[in-house]
Amino acid sequence: MNTRLRNVAGASFAVADDKDGFWDKAESGAWEPETLASVHALAGPGTLFIDIGGWIGPITLTAAALGADVLAFEPDPRAFELISANIAANPVLASRIRLHHAAVSPTPGRVRLGSPKKPGDSMGSILAADSGAALWDAHAILPTDIAAMAGDAERIVLKMDVEGAEYQLLPHLASLLGPRTVAALIAFHPRLLAKSGRTADQIEALTATAQSALAAYRLQSLDCEGAPISRQVNSTVLATRK
Repeated sequence: MNTRLRNVAGASFAVADDKDGFWDKAESGAWEPETLASVHALAGPGTLFIDIGGWIGPITLTAAALGADVLAFEPDPRAFELISANIAANPVLASRIRLHHAAVSPTPGRVRLGSPKKPGDSMGSILAADSGAALWDAHAILPTDIAAMAGDAERIVLKMDVEGAEYQLLPHLASLLGPRTVAALIAFHPRLLAKSGRTADQIEALTATAQSALAAYRLQSLDCEGAPISRQVNSTVLATRK
């Protein structure tokens, strides 16, 4: 793979994967600009950035390039290969990144995931564990284990993009959502819930539970209007400590 220098939201780093189309989009500001702007505002020296669902590394690398230390978790085997190569292409940043090939889960053991297309496509999810075109098992890591890895970090920013598993995980993230976690960026996927067969009432109940888990935070949707956590539209929510 050829290594190319990229500049994403004012953060420069090298990438070594084969996803030029994605990186062109990220550099142009067409990929999740509100999320990247939030990362730029929140990440920096003295911050531990926890990236749950690191994919090929756009948020992990951006946060590290801005000076943050990063704990990143990626269960997709192909995505893990790509993010590992991208981190290795940045030796200075790599010293601040701890990457784990694992799925964050409320229960120990193994987690079955699937993708509607192929590994590495950013769409791996527990919601496709029985229906995906590609299936795999991943080692599970508990939120309490991640809290222990955070050590004595005084300022934490959490980002989670796990393609529908956020509803299951949030009620179990108390150890990661304490006073030292100043903000969280969480991608919600109600459309994936609906596609997996959840009814509108079930989606409402899951959303209410997720919102309750974030009671200590002010919630703001970064890319849609209406309720902070949409019941219809996939969106990223910025949660800032009250």
